[in-house]
Amino acid sequence: MTQFISPLDDTLIRFDAAAALLANREPNATPDAMLEMLVQAAWRGDYNPPCQYEDNDYDHSQRDDPDNWLRIPIEAPSASLTEGQLSLKPRPFKYYEGGCETLLSVMYCMRLLPGDQSAWDDLLNNGNGRMYLHGAQDALTALVGLPLNTYSEAGRAYFAGLYIPRRMLQAWLDQRSSRFLRLFNHDQASDHHPITEPANDRHSHAAQTRRGRPTLGAWPSIAAWALELNESDPDMPRKELAGRLYERALQEFEAADVPNETTILRRLAGMLDNREPPMRGDA
Repeated sequence: MTQFISPLDDTLIRFDAAAALLANREPNATPDAMLEMLVQAAWRGDYNPPCQYEDNDYDHSQRDDPDNWLRIPIEAPSASLTEGQLSLKPRPFKYYEGGCETLLSVMYCMRLLPGDQSAWDDLLNNGNGRMYLHGAQDALTALVGLPLNTYSEAGRAYFAGLYIPRRMLQAWLDQRSSRFLRLFNHDQASDHHPITEPANDRHSHAAQTRRGRPTLGAWPSIAAWALELNESDPDMPRKELAGRLYERALQEFEAADVPNETTILRRLAGMLDNREPPMRGDA
């Protein structure tokens, strides 16, 4: 869960920003057409993380990789809000990792699916005592075939605000066309960096100087807290540790000075292995 994702993030990109870049590369397509392509792929499950039986992911390392999940904005749970915040419309949102069924559930509850809400109720919620979202597969199949213009303005805006890992999107595009080569990871490829690391994710001082992007203010404290927490509880899952570090940083720094939770998780190995953490330019 992440409270804020910076538009300067070098690992994630919003659907609308991705659609604009794709349309700029493909002169015969509009941003709306590209957004529709991304949305249909999301409904098909193209951006779902692998299950443990795919690619022999028995240790869940691929499923636990933040680069294999969409970031879906969801209203913060009531228990996390103050009494005054409970009456707000809309309520504050946070970003959660999810796949197509999470997206379906959220948009259904927010009444953002296209057409008659009662028909969606019959399919997803009122199935003669069957479980909630019992018709999820039928719904997903139908949604793949619905164009973007069948959604309300609020629904289209919600799609625009989804975030997708750049690495995931680039891999998906490369399987379908050669026209978008390195569009979303150009720096990584051109500098011969591993695709799993941002282009400025280097441990050498020279590389950091060359990139010339400033260090976010919270990084030194995050690195120190990571060592403290790991020493006190070395068995704490890295994902939980990243979440705690992110929440603590938000309490002590402005949001613009705090890297997102995904970036913190990605950097933990470097911090805890006593290597210099690659902190430059991380949003």
